[in-house]
Amino acid sequence: MIYFEILELDMSGKGVLAIWNDCAHSEENNYENWYQNEHLPERLEIPGFIRGRRYESIVGSPRFFTWYEVASPSTLTSESYMARLSDPTPWTQEIMANVFLNASRTVCDRHIISGQVFGSTALTIQIPETRPKEAMLNIIENDKNPSGVARIENWTANTSFDTNVMTEEGIRGPDKKISSCLFIETLRKEHAVSIAEKFQRQFRDMTINVYDLLCERH
Repeated sequence: MIYFEILELDMSGKGVLAIWNDCAHSEENNYENWYQNEHLPERLEIPGFIRGRRYESIVGSPRFFTWYEVASPSTLTSESYMARLSDPTPWTQEIMANVFLNASRTVCDRHIISGQVFGSTALTIQIPETRPKEAMLNIIENDKNPSGVARIENWTANTSFDTNVMTEEGIRGPDKKISSCLFIETLRKEHAVSIAEKFQRQFRDMTINVYDLLCERH
């Protein structure tokens, strides 16, 4: 029996921008310098952006995963954000053209299922539209313990906030989209890997990744 309930946390943003991507070979230093010293600070200056968390893959690909917590999905169609997308910096143009590869980018509604803290390892499970979530939550429920799962969220694509192709996407090429994603953070890497292995055995049609936290800005 599933006992998880949606938590209405006053401090949480209601939207998420979820991004998966690879990095061109031998461009890692340039990519990291850009992300840490220009891109992440620039995004977090935009009104409505609350935090950004970046990760690197332990299991699966793409290699990198980033998510931004925003006050509302409408933040991602705001005038301030659209201005950044339509007029990227020279460094961002270089990264988008030559370094930022295989991008998946989706504006999502955010629902917190369980947890009051963030963890150090993230598990992302991209769910097809036709797949019910109950069986997946049962797997997590059987693993849930104070030293394991830190938080569980459900992200659902909000297509009403899809925008026209802006300059950034035009440079890097069309972005992939997800329908839905279970986002799980654990305190320890081995616990995330264990949950991922259970999901992979039962749900072979899903994209399942495990990521180590690289950095956070808020």
